[in-house]
Amino acid sequence: MTPLGPLTELHRHLDVCTRPSTLWELASKRGLTLGALTAEEFRSKTLILEPMTDLGTVLGKFEIFQQVLDHPDVLDRVAFEAVEDCYQEGIRQVELRFSPSFVAEHSGMPYWEILDAFERGMKRALSLHPDMKAGLLCIASRDYGADSVAETVEFFLKYDTQFIGLDLAGDETRWPNQKFKDAFRPAVRKGSNITIHSGESVGPESVWYALGHLGAKRIGHGIHAIQDPALVETLARDQICLEVCPTSNWLTRSVPSLEEHPLRDLLRAGVPVCINTDDPGIFALTLPGEIAIAQTLIGLSESEISQCAEFAEKFTFL
Repeated sequence: MTPLGPLTELHRHLDVCTRPSTLWELASKRGLTLGALTAEEFRSKTLILEPMTDLGTVLGKFEIFQQVLDHPDVLDRVAFEAVEDCYQEGIRQVELRFSPSFVAEHSGMPYWEILDAFERGMKRALSLHPDMKAGLLCIASRDYGADSVAETVEFFLKYDTQFIGLDLAGDETRWPNQKFKDAFRPAVRKGSNITIHSGESVGPESVWYALGHLGAKRIGHGIHAIQDPALVETLARDQICLEVCPTSNWLTRSVPSLEEHPLRDLLRAGVPVCINTDDPGIFALTLPGEIAIAQTLIGLSESEISQCAEFAEKFTFL
């Protein structure tokens, strides 16, 4: 595989980005080792390396990450290390997204304090790497309900100078996009940079709704768009970038195998697609590793790999 130049990543969850060594250290201090006696045993309990039942089961594994994010100093450290890890992977532009409601559920920290701590750690790392850019996306989490999503959108708009965009994430099977039209309306009216997790665990109708009613300028995952030729044509015509996360899609059983992943078919249909890690802290992924999988298992050519990298750079909100 021909080495790529500086990489851009658009879809990486900061609140599930904690290094395994850091997660073990923080969990040990809090008595949250899940019965593990060693770091290696703990790692085997927290990582997802084989496909699970469904997306909801995977989301349930996030709790240990949530429990250790309990103090601004921890958030500062996690953000600093996340940017450092990206830099070591060859990434020079990265969008890091987090859910204030997810972090606040256990910690009780106010949203603004969570944002300030993550931003502080990110900027501290960037000060050491002047050739790198990073920004924060605010996630409104479906699973907390429409009122919580509306509260998060309000928070995002109040602090929008510290964010580069807004996302809607979570279990779209139990919490479909239609439930959040009213909550997202203020951000849509303002013309905010919006990306929506859609078409990951459900069909093309989720992507259609994100585009038509939630102001989506990009789509997180979007892989089931392939089931609707009219949607594929629309994504290609309007150049709506899909933030595709191959291994994540396999581990959540959104695709039956990596070899059957629709990334290649979407790209060859003219849809702008970029490659991402999603949740590297729980899936043990790197962006170069995902790019290699896209070539060796999914079947992208070297020129198509380069095209995906160019799309990431072109469609970033940074």
